[in-house]
Amino acid sequence: MTSRLLARFWGVLVAAGAILAAIWKYGRAKKAEARKETYIEALQDSAKRQEAGREASADLRGADRDELAGQLRRNDDHW
Repeated sequence: MTSRLLARFWGVLVAAGAILAAIWKYGRAKKAEARKETYIEALQDSAKRQEAGREASADLRGADRDELAGQLRRNDDHW
């Protein structure tokens, strides 16, 4: 009895399984794509911050003591 019922609906079960597998694979692909985009954005942000730091340090090269002390006071609030 069970084998007849299973034989009758075998095609439907296989199709449903294939659809579920396709949906699962699509979801994993989208998740991987989002992870990759987030990684790229983090790298770009890091590069921008490094460049800003280089520019800030280049501005203070050759600065006198008062300018350095002023920069230290301005940066004190960031910590």
